[in-house]
Amino acid sequence: MPAPRPLVDFYLGSAPDDHDRTFEAILAHDDEWLEYTHNFIQWLFPLTSISGANPTAPALDAAQIAEFRSNPTLQKQLLRAFDRMLGFYGLDRTLDGINKALHWEQRKSLWFTHPSHNHLRITRILKCLSTLGMGQEARMLYDRLASLKETEPGCGIPTTAFAHWTDAVSLYKDAPNQTTTSWWV
Repeated sequence: MPAPRPLVDFYLGSAPDDHDRTFEAILAHDDEWLEYTHNFIQWLFPLTSISGANPTAPALDAAQIAEFRSNPTLQKQLLRAFDRMLGFYGLDRTLDGINKALHWEQRKSLWFTHPSHNHLRITRILKCLSTLGMGQEARMLYDRLASLKETEPGCGIPTTAFAHWTDAVSLYKDAPNQTTTSWWV
């Protein structure tokens, strides 16, 4: 019998998450739903650790990490999830990098101007991208966040959040299969 691969199956659309939602359904939700629903992010951006916020969401294992890293369909889906969350934050991924989107001014108050649970989500996104072979995309987001922190008025990102983001972009370079339980993400 093959090993279970719930995250791969979820990303490929052949299985729902632990709340019976599909990958496509989650991406289709509006920004308000994304803001107030806290148990989807562990499925869109899985880690090797169980989440304290959603302990029923599965963690990545070595086989699923390898499959995500080698399967172009999974990589494309991960980019779709990343782009959706960037839009949620008022950011946009282009060929030139990650930039403020047209709706930046409306979106930044949810996470940029004061401490927010969205800082935890950003940590998770950065860790997930780094783990699943998209370190370049994680670095692009990190670099944009660093630039915004320095240049955008009203930055409310705490130093501790930024330290977690710094760790996230380098955390899995040498140990992508590390397993821990973390309340931070």
